[in-house]
Amino acid sequence: MSAVSKIIDHGTIFGTASCLIILAHGPDRLRDALIRIISKTPFDTRYHSSLKWILGLGFVWALNRRLNAWALNNWQLRSGPKWKWDEEVAVVTGGSNGIGALTVAGLAAKGIKVAVMDISSLPEELQKLSNVKYFKCNIAVKEEVDATADAIRTTFGHPSILLNNAGIADAHTILESTPQYLRKLFDVNVLSNFYTLQAFLPHMVQVNKGHVVTTASMASFVSCPGLVDYSATKAGVLALHEGLTSELKHRYKAPHVRTSSVHPIFVSTKLVDTFADSLGKSKAVVISPQTVANAIVKQVLSGQSGQVVLPGWMAAAQSARGWPNWMQELMRDGTKNDVLPAPST
Repeated sequence: MSAVSKIIDHGTIFGTASCLIILAHGPDRLRDALIRIISKTPFDTRYHSSLKWILGLGFVWALNRRLNAWALNNWQLRSGPKWKWDEEVAVVTGGSNGIGALTVAGLAAKGIKVAVMDISSLPEELQKLSNVKYFKCNIAVKEEVDATADAIRTTFGHPSILLNNAGIADAHTILESTPQYLRKLFDVNVLSNFYTLQAFLPHMVQVNKGHVVTTASMASFVSCPGLVDYSATKAGVLALHEGLTSELKHRYKAPHVRTSSVHPIFVSTKLVDTFADSLGKSKAVVISPQTVANAIVKQVLSGQSGQVVLPGWMAAAQSARGWPNWMQELMRDGTKNDVLPAPST
């Protein structure tokens, strides 16, 4: 193959791939403009054939996205009650550090009043914000959650946004998990979500307006060696979240209470401190907490339900449970050294 032919072929691949990315992920205006251009522009047979397939795939992808969004918003065409951000109250568990603190800052910047439930004090930069208040609370204790919920309502009024963000993790094998740690892990990562829902959901149901955001994990879909107990909690949180969505629609008749789940891959926070070295050696994908916080804030401001996977190109992991067993095992095999270093031989 000549150098010119190679350039042409590489250009064909790059051009069609770029078009596919735009058609699949681009903004509506850009995607529509590309479709108009393609429909009026003559191409050689390679481009023409490739782009016909791309247009088909792009259409299917776009249709799938729209159907997903429609389904997650209870098959509603209308957006529901209007959100007035300077009148809304958000509760953020674990809002004093990491993703939570950055999310609090992002929500506060939009004028939302934010109540932080945490056992750790607020960082100084959040203490300076007049629309952010700290409420010391061990969310693993239902009585404390209920008492704190009363204090929040007295201070701000009824919350319309609940971000169940708090979570803990530690790297070890199943045989190294102690009963004490397992109890704490499930209390914080799973049971606390029940407690906060029981405290704040009734008013959202009453007025048929609200938004519950669950900070889950990619571990909701793929269990990782060395974090099996953590993965179990995140799978449980996803089951809770999906059940909540169904109950809001069918049992409580409150379809305008939105529900969103966020599933990041490893995030560079204190949560990964115990296995940061392993992540580096295995060259695992690690994203910044700001990336996750930005996605959460964006989802809240959309006023719509959704399922957010970060980074977005890993979205296929949502369907992992439906893959053939050999594919699932290969995917889990790929994480074998991410959390715990390879055993010495």
